[in-house]
Amino acid sequence: MRRTKEEARQTRENILKAAATIIARSGIGAFTIEAVAQEAGVTKGGVLHHFPSREALLNGLIDHVIEAFNIRLQKELSTEPAGQPGRWLRAYIRAVFSVQYDVQYLIPALAAAVAADHRLLERIRRRFEESQQAVVRDGIDPVQATIVRLAVDGIVFARSLNVDVLDEETSRKVYNELFSLTSSTRISP
Repeated sequence: MRRTKEEARQTRENILKAAATIIARSGIGAFTIEAVAQEAGVTKGGVLHHFPSREALLNGLIDHVIEAFNIRLQKELSTEPAGQPGRWLRAYIRAVFSVQYDVQYLIPALAAAVAADHRLLERIRRRFEESQQAVVRDGIDPVQATIVRLAVDGIVFARSLNVDVLDEETSRKVYNELFSLTSSTRISP
């Protein structure tokens, strides 16, 4: 039986979620092709069809996180008027705060994967460098913009490690304050 492109895409997505779940739940040591196949409900051959090695699967996981976030960020950017100072940062805040599955599974999985293979860190570092460059070019004070970006990233990492101590009301107030800082009258030189 021939599979459709949509079925293949869904299988690939399930494999990536299974890999992230295993790493987040049990650590990188439990991350094997066999374990991923069992978690995803596919055969080992099914995993290897999409990802020919463990390293390819880890790279696929990183690509998945970056691609999913870029899609979310582009969607948020489309709601911001072009040329308005702070546009990129506001979209970044909304995109980051909308993360759900990624925070619970993907970020801890990526951290464990990077700990096991430091070469993977370079790809993630490039993504953070791109974000920082966008922040600096966003039309508001670059230092203020950087502080906002770092605060947002810190909140996400605290949530992903399950050490976020903010109650819902405080979290909303922090979000609103970070968002208001992107509309500052302090314009970059």
